[in-house]
Amino acid sequence: MFLNIQPAIPGAVNGVVVAARSGPSYDQKDPDYEYDWVRDSSLTMEVVNTLYAAASKKQKSAYESILFNYAAARAFEQTEPGLQTGLGEPKFYLNNTIFLGPWGRPQNDGPATAAITLIEFANAYLANGGSLATVKSKIYDSTAHPEAAPVQKDLLFVASNWTSSSFDLWEEESSDHFYTRMVQRRALLQGAAFATKMGDSATSTTLNSAATALTATLSQFWDPNRQILLYEYGPVLRDKSSYLDIAVVLGVIHGYNNDGVYGYTNDQVLSSALRISTSFISVYPIATTHKDASGHTLAPPIGRYPEDVYNGVGTATNGGNPWYLATAAMAQFMYSASSSYTAEKTAIAVSATSKPFFDYYAPNSKVQAGQSYPKNSKAFKEIVSALNGWGDAYMQTVRYYTPANGHLSEEIDRNTGVAVGAADLTWSYASLLTASFARAEAKGDNQYVKKLANLGVTPNTQA
Repeated sequence: MFLNIQPAIPGAVNGVVVAARSGPSYDQKDPDYEYDWVRDSSLTMEVVNTLYAAASKKQKSAYESILFNYAAARAFEQTEPGLQTGLGEPKFYLNNTIFLGPWGRPQNDGPATAAITLIEFANAYLANGGSLATVKSKIYDSTAHPEAAPVQKDLLFVASNWTSSSFDLWEEESSDHFYTRMVQRRALLQGAAFATKMGDSATSTTLNSAATALTATLSQFWDPNRQILLYEYGPVLRDKSSYLDIAVVLGVIHGYNNDGVYGYTNDQVLSSALRISTSFISVYPIATTHKDASGHTLAPPIGRYPEDVYNGVGTATNGGNPWYLATAAMAQFMYSASSSYTAEKTAIAVSATSKPFFDYYAPNSKVQAGQSYPKNSKAFKEIVSALNGWGDAYMQTVRYYTPANGHLSEEIDRNTGVAVGAADLTWSYASLLTASFARAEAKGDNQYVKKLANLGVTPNTQA
């Protein structure tokens, strides 16, 4: 992952993240992912911040430097004169100039995820004894420091534009998307609290007001007949007649604000996760492989949505494939659901909506709708154990289809299991890492992230 952060490519500036090692500067030319995507970069930098927060003092400086460079790069993007759709521009060249070609724009999730990452970095930096003045001038205060501090500007953009339709995280369709609304909500709520910490009550009030209004719209995504959260609210687009998309699970992972609103244990979320994850079983021939050579259980690989036709370089009938990041995301969801039940719940309450999830993923729990199962019950323990087991099974699937060289591309061929698509997709690595962080939390391994962080990082010397 770190080879793709501030890559040693001629013209690449500090703070950018190349989406994949596929493009003009690499051995693999097609597809051309040699750009800095706002969303992908922010999700990658969120991993960097997790490592920064966990690292020993000796190792923090390298992560800190990368994150401050990222903040500066984001601020530079905001002031680019060629912005066509405001801060919703999706991608930039690695010299941080705007990509002006035809594309799915705007993508209004990017400003939200960028703000979330930098707010979390600022809080970690302050907790480590960092300067409040530095946070204001290099991260938050876009009014006083418009060319250096991006967060306030991104947050106000979210507050002003969350009602507008935009393209989804797959860059395919313009609509009102569950994923986008979730990350926007998290950004607004975290931003309101952070603005208060920065002494900016006016911005805090604006953000809180927008968050309240946005939250009131989330219920429209629930389809009681299909028992799923719709990935987008509106007519069927791109023949996605199943209405299923892993973007809903990713919306929970990236957008849940730890406040009980569409979290990992929400009945509607559980029902949706079941239907999304099982929708690929009949689509991918490789889903019939249930064990690896050592006898480890493999979960069905996960793609974007069942009707997908993108095969990594173009489109073809039955061309859509499993994605590493999507399969790892399902693992993370399982681990985080387990952790949420263990940490937050005195009992697991089962409804008619959530029962099919437990029937499939924890059949030995034998739960019944309308019943609650306390922490000391056999059913509770069975559910937590099963969720962790399924998390491991999804991780084993990622491992099983990872080439011997350890490099993660974008996709896994649905027929052969061979890695295909963009080479070394940065988001694939980021998703695997966040899943491993969630696993450590679920398993009670309090040292895992710290040990990983203390391996350190060195500046790139190769493209």
